[in-house]
Amino acid sequence: MTRLHNLQKQFFRLGINGMLITSMPSIRYLSGFASDEQGVASLLVSGEQAFLITDYRFGEQAQEQCAGGGIEVVVRDRARESLGETIRRLTHDSAVRRLGFERDHISYSQWQAIAVDLAFDPEYFKPLSGVVEMLRRKKDTSELAHMARAGEIADRALEMLLSKVRPGMSEREASVDLEHNLMALGSEGTAFPTIFASGPRSSRPHGMPSDRVLQKGDLVTIDFGAVIQGYRSDMTRTFVLGKASEQQREVYALVQEAQKLGVDSILPGIPCAEPATIVANFLRNTPYARFAGDGLGHAIGLETHERPYFTENDDTIIEAGFVMTVEPGIYIPGWGGVRIEDDILVGDQCVESFTNFPRDLIEIA
Repeated sequence: MTRLHNLQKQFFRLGINGMLITSMPSIRYLSGFASDEQGVASLLVSGEQAFLITDYRFGEQAQEQCAGGGIEVVVRDRARESLGETIRRLTHDSAVRRLGFERDHISYSQWQAIAVDLAFDPEYFKPLSGVVEMLRRKKDTSELAHMARAGEIADRALEMLLSKVRPGMSEREASVDLEHNLMALGSEGTAFPTIFASGPRSSRPHGMPSDRVLQKGDLVTIDFGAVIQGYRSDMTRTFVLGKASEQQREVYALVQEAQKLGVDSILPGIPCAEPATIVANFLRNTPYARFAGDGLGHAIGLETHERPYFTENDDTIIEAGFVMTVEPGIYIPGWGGVRIEDDILVGDQCVESFTNFPRDLIEIA
């Protein structure tokens, strides 16, 4: 109940006495109910009660996952009662006089339907942004344990892949092998669609696996992650298939130095903009300044991309308990690209990496 209480304690400051949560990661964070399918549940929280609203498809799962959490599971009959009518019924006798809702996680048509069912009064509703996400920024002990395990699985999965990868394999074949390794090691799935780009295609920061066949001399960039109890890892490594050229070594060394500089500059109490600016200034003074990617990284947890971000205009103060990626890159169209990325836990005095696959340039014979 601690997480729910932390949300309820925000109500007075926000000028509400109830809130409708529709973001599935935030619903999982607050209630334990887990689904990757948006819209299958809503969480209605008042100052004294909380209701997980779903339908018959997820009723049994919700009862099991929400057990002992002080949350009442409401299985509505979708044919007989709309979501708005369910909310009206549950709040009829309560003290909810102003209801906050997540404006970033509900469609216009869904909100219209709810508003009509609740006899729309503009004074009753308050659109809010980032309320639960703010609570999710600092990870607790259990969250950190899941993320550490997700990082370990990613490390091992990549090690297994690189023992097999060779010229003649396609990007798609290699990425399927990597994802199989993740599952075999205990991952619930992939943290996001695996990025696998080789040769000239490695200049694409989010290049999806293709049928391109790996060739000797290719730069190969792989960005992927594991999932444990919904918590994700996000790691990128770039290697060379064969012996690296002089330019490949040069670009790799610059990115490696930039990443170390970024990690070493992270401290609690400073704004996120500071590490981002330090790394950006370093890359601006290299021959590859115009090919450097924007931004240094992002928070990660139940979602791959969470706030805050390591960008030059994000003034969020870094706190102990944040987990952030550090992922500088250089991307040269028609030639290739290099990115090195790790998940970094901010501690009171130092930082720790959850992903620890070797960062030195690997040449696969």
